[in-house]
Amino acid sequence: MPITLGCPSCGKRFRARDESAGKRVKCPFCQAAVPVPTADEAHAAGAPTEVVADPPAGPPGGSLATLMFDESAPPLPPPRPRPRPGPASGPSAPPPVRPKAAPVPAATAADWGAADPPPGPAFSLLADDAPDPASPAAFTPGRLPPRREPAARPGRAAPAGPPQDALVGAWRKARGGLFWVQFALFWFALLGAIPFGKMVYERAVGELPKGEGWVKIDGYVNADGPDTVRVSKTEEIDLLAYGVPVLLGGLALVFGRLTAGAAPRNSGAKGLFAFSALATLIALAGVVTVVVCGKIGFGQVGGYASLAAMVGGGLGEFWFLLALAAAGATVRRPAAVRAVGFFALVVGLAVVVVTAGWDAYLKYGSELGVPKPKDADWLFYEAAVKMIGWVLVVGVYSRAVSAVRRAVREFVEDTTDGKAA
Repeated sequence: MPITLGCPSCGKRFRARDESAGKRVKCPFCQAAVPVPTADEAHAAGAPTEVVADPPAGPPGGSLATLMFDESAPPLPPPRPRPRPGPASGPSAPPPVRPKAAPVPAATAADWGAADPPPGPAFSLLADDAPDPASPAAFTPGRLPPRREPAARPGRAAPAGPPQDALVGAWRKARGGLFWVQFALFWFALLGAIPFGKMVYERAVGELPKGEGWVKIDGYVNADGPDTVRVSKTEEIDLLAYGVPVLLGGLALVFGRLTAGAAPRNSGAKGLFAFSALATLIALAGVVTVVVCGKIGFGQVGGYASLAAMVGGGLGEFWFLLALAAAGATVRRPAAVRAVGFFALVVGLAVVVVTAGWDAYLKYGSELGVPKPKDADWLFYEAAVKMIGWVLVVGVYSRAVSAVRRAVREFVEDTTDGKAA
């Protein structure tokens, strides 16, 4: 039967089960620990213990209500005052030695009438192998329970894997884009060999075909009428020889740089790759416009297109080199960064040779034995040197791109424990 007792902290009364005798229960009002005396301890301490009848059966879950404050319960009688000992006429006796009370175990919630928890899995913020929250080990200072990964929200799929999977996938896409850049450089390398190839054909076979072109389109190209465009066979050969590499190489370059923009954002190369692709597209459109406008007589529009081609090409190459260096530095491969820096040095030397060096060659070449006017053999040697210089520059460019691709592949293999990139 429940035992009525008073809380020494807040002064309110509540009831506890008789099974809680000799234990400590929490006051339902102030949460203070209140010892529940046994019948013998209550009699020895002078604190009356009132045994009340069980409350009538109520609806499920009403057992907690029996512990609440009951205004209708009779008040507890005041404690009897203890008599104070008077002055002793003889020698005072030593005070009695009271045995130390054994520690009282803490009572559970069920001891003072709390309802049993509902069946089913209990919610916990701790991991499955974490200690019981009620045990002292769970609250050891400086020790935190292991972190549990949050569960997926309803209607939303759980992540497919660790964050490094997305990082590896982004670098793989960027590496694929750099492959297309190398493919474009192959076509651009052919551009430097076209003048030399034409001279080889003329020395071995004869002059290139001349006269009216083979392509005829009524009303537009090589047709009768004042507004038609006249194209010779030599121009058609040049258009085919230069146009195919420029279009194929330019489109592959734009696609490759745009695909390389899939690099992770934290590398700093993502936006640079994307901007270089946009500038390259502008330069490619400018080159095509210059050729078309120069043939149909729109000189002013061709001038604007030429300016757009130069600015777009310069910005595209500058941003792309920065992106290559950023990618090599992010994957921590100094060799790739050095390869990009070496290409920048070669480009700087090539610009000096093409501008100041060529002017000095034309001005002081005759003093070094250059014939004036130049004969066919000397022009042939000049074309060969130009081709070699152009191929070397493009080759160093391709070497820098290949070094970054190799660095990305090694980084992916290291991250995925040796799996192929």
